[in-house]
Amino acid sequence: MKSICDTAGWRRQPLFLTALLLVAVTAAGAGLLFAWRAAPQNWSRQPLRNALTAQVVRPADWAELTLAGGPGGNDWVLLPPQPQQHSPFRSAVTGAQRGFLAPQDCVDCHADYCETFQHTSHARTSMLPSATSILGSLQPGRNLLTTARPELQFRMHSLDGKIVQTVELQYPPLRTVFTDSFPIDLVFGSGNHGQSYLWWNGDQLCQAHVSYLTESDAWVNSPGPYYDGTVDFSRPVPVRCMECHVTWIAADPQEMNRFDRSTLIPGVTCVRCHGPAHEHVAFHRQHPAETEGKRIVNPAGLSIERQNEICAQCHSAGEEHASLFSYRPGEPLQQWLQLDLAASAESNADPHSANQLARLMQSRCFQQSGGFACTLCHDPHQNQLDGAASFAQHCRSCHQQNSCPEVQRGETGAIAGDHCVACHMPARRDAQVAMQTRQGNIEALLRDHQIGIWPETAAAERSKLADKLRQALQPQDNSQNSRNAQEGSAP
Repeated sequence: MKSICDTAGWRRQPLFLTALLLVAVTAAGAGLLFAWRAAPQNWSRQPLRNALTAQVVRPADWAELTLAGGPGGNDWVLLPPQPQQHSPFRSAVTGAQRGFLAPQDCVDCHADYCETFQHTSHARTSMLPSATSILGSLQPGRNLLTTARPELQFRMHSLDGKIVQTVELQYPPLRTVFTDSFPIDLVFGSGNHGQSYLWWNGDQLCQAHVSYLTESDAWVNSPGPYYDGTVDFSRPVPVRCMECHVTWIAADPQEMNRFDRSTLIPGVTCVRCHGPAHEHVAFHRQHPAETEGKRIVNPAGLSIERQNEICAQCHSAGEEHASLFSYRPGEPLQQWLQLDLAASAESNADPHSANQLARLMQSRCFQQSGGFACTLCHDPHQNQLDGAASFAQHCRSCHQQNSCPEVQRGETGAIAGDHCVACHMPARRDAQVAMQTRQGNIEALLRDHQIGIWPETAAAERSKLADKLRQALQPQDNSQNSRNAQEGSAP
């Protein structure tokens, strides 16, 4: 028989187990609650302006601040002032009044040109945002830009009918995520090299932090003073940038980056090379039987110097004297832009165009031929998908290819004849167009327009051409092997 003590102990045991179970359940619940609270997606959300390192930067102060290395540290957040509560800027002058018409006004008579032109780099150098005009991926897993700071990332995605760049900056001590979304309102860049993105802060235009690099098919920190691990949506977009990326937009002369957004004509289109077209369109609508173009500039009828100055508006370095929106093709460009034609370095002072006209003019081909127009190689009305081959045709008009050692080489000769520019106008890395990443800087490739003999480049390009030739022959070899196998013969 059990004693009374044994019976009492037996009765106390369930109570002890119950209490122990309650303690375990309580601890587990507390652990789950702590884990839930510790997960960043469950932290409190605050506007990016409330971040401890956030700083408001006026447009006039941005360049001095960032080119000096930023406000200190490596974790700053730069934002523009909030838009003032006043009516947006509205210009008294429209593009149509100046003769800046959109391409659709040219379609009635020039449908073929308009159809092919829309696919060119000039037409695509600025575009309204869409899933097709924005080349960077918006798919989950590929739409992120992570940084050297694990707590900072950028996400590109659709939100409320717009495509946005969302910043997420975690601050663990406060269990807070500082976040904001910035709309992509204008796409800058044809995508040949990459794209940057602009957003409207009221009626002021600013550049977004994240750009897209075509070469790596990836989102990157924008070129220039966009330091990895920082956030900067404050960079003002001045008139000079717009002059080379849009056909027309009315600017407030009193402000650096204030525009009448309703006047925007995206892309660098017809009138930027042919001049104001309102009188031309009016005349030919009144005289539909007239086949000769009237009251318009045909660049082909200009001197080589004046033709090239049309391109030099944006493909050359120089000091601007007046807005290029007032420039008229055929007039001496020096009244608007004093060209820098002394570019002697292979990488030179203009990071966007590599001062292409100056480099071209220093070429023996240009000098000994008496000069030639950019349009000798470049057709402004259509996208030259076979650019290398068509460029080589112009080289062969003066140069005998049997004297080219690369054409004579067995491993490269079959295609070297169509790739003259690879060796003689090499694409070079430009340190002034560098993008910072966690792995180091990425420098953009820009084509050097000084035609010459570059031995070090020829050696590098030789292996590329050999690889390209092997790849070109591979499908043929595979198909031949397949036929041999089917016939029961050895390959």
